[in-house]
Amino acid sequence: MLNSTTTTESAFDDRSGPWIAFTRVFAGLLLLYELTLGGWWKLGWVTTGPNPEWVGADAGAEVYEVSEQAIEEGTFGWFAALLEAVVLPAPELWTVLALAAQVATAVGLILGLWTRPAALLGIVYFLPVFHLGMIRTSPLFTVPIAFAFVANAGRYRGLDAVLWNRSDALGRLTRALNAALPFRRAWYPPLAAAVAVVGAYYLLSIPETVDTRVHLTSLELTVFAGLVAGGLSYVYRGANPTAVAADALRVFVGYRFLQEVVVRSEPGVNALPGWASADAQAEVFEGIAASHVAPVSAVIELAVLPAMSAWILAFAAVQTAVGIALLVGYRTRVAGTVAVGYLAVLTALGLVRLAPLVFASAVVAATLAGRHASLDAVAGRVPRPPVISARASLPAAAVAVAFLSGAAAIGIDPEAGYGEVAGPVALVMLAFGLLSLAFVSRPSATPSPDAAATDSAPGDD
Repeated sequence: MLNSTTTTESAFDDRSGPWIAFTRVFAGLLLLYELTLGGWWKLGWVTTGPNPEWVGADAGAEVYEVSEQAIEEGTFGWFAALLEAVVLPAPELWTVLALAAQVATAVGLILGLWTRPAALLGIVYFLPVFHLGMIRTSPLFTVPIAFAFVANAGRYRGLDAVLWNRSDALGRLTRALNAALPFRRAWYPPLAAAVAVVGAYYLLSIPETVDTRVHLTSLELTVFAGLVAGGLSYVYRGANPTAVAADALRVFVGYRFLQEVVVRSEPGVNALPGWASADAQAEVFEGIAASHVAPVSAVIELAVLPAMSAWILAFAAVQTAVGIALLVGYRTRVAGTVAVGYLAVLTALGLVRLAPLVFASAVVAATLAGRHASLDAVAGRVPRPPVISARASLPAAAVAVAFLSGAAAIGIDPEAGYGEVAGPVALVMLAFGLLSLAFVSRPSATPSPDAAATDSAPGDD
């Protein structure tokens, strides 16, 4: 039995590498886009210059404004006190720290360089952003970044894999920076209990908060705490940390699909469709059609808008069915694959805010999940990560370059609403997915370090 288990774990590690690398690179590209042209742009691009509220004479203005808004509209009392005592007196300093954290995280993820500290910086950055009420995208960035941390994702087709076996100071530094957190295995149960208590705090705070965004912040952090506590419990029992993290992403994607159906009452380019009314959703797609590339605009006008009621039912049915299947882990590979395809279609149609971000986690759910806390595991179904064909690399890269060229020719104004730039942003998001696929489908020049030797049980005695 032990040999069979070891063989299964080894096969999982061997086949999971490209998908771990895909998620790392894709999440890094999304974060780099957010820094340059996204809704919370900061550094800008060659065509825009930097955002003056982040870089320049007015640096610190946005940090100050957002912090004041959180205090005025209502946030957690302790967090409001922290903002008043620490952030508002020195917004310029926090602007620099926020920029440094985002840049380091994006570069570290894309290159796979010192991935664990880079991912940890990203987590430390986004968790306070949650509390500012930025709950639309912050959780969706945090989840794949946290997965990259747990999986030590730079070991797979990243610079960490190149540097890991070096015997010089750079190799030793790489191994030290990517080491597991110094938690003994015996600490996992009390850590899980402590995280569960934190989750209970956020759950119990919901009735006391006034602002809807803070309600959703509490809900997201309750879910996060539950996933972390459960994950620590599984790893304590000897489960593969990467497989456990993959199932945490599966649960999160299922939860997010259902949240968009149940909670979202107004549709938008920055949302998934859900159970919106046909008239409201038609208005969104009419705006997208006006700004999208000609072929997609024609599809929307000829095939989507005339049958909006049917599309609404299809959207809601897919999100509900896939959300439930992923949440309980039933036929995880099929449900995850449908989720990935569905999100790719939504992105192509112009829903370019949430769909690409959820896609980053859905890829993990579709390829690596289903081994823990799932009906598949109860039924004895142990899905294996699929193999990526090396033949996909060149075509994927060629199409990605074409999409990026088209987006550059059209141009993206970061100050415009997403509906006004749906076409070029959709091309960029699709290109990111194709570039990530092209990168991981090519033959690896440097084999990944043995996962069993480097990270099979972080924090073990």
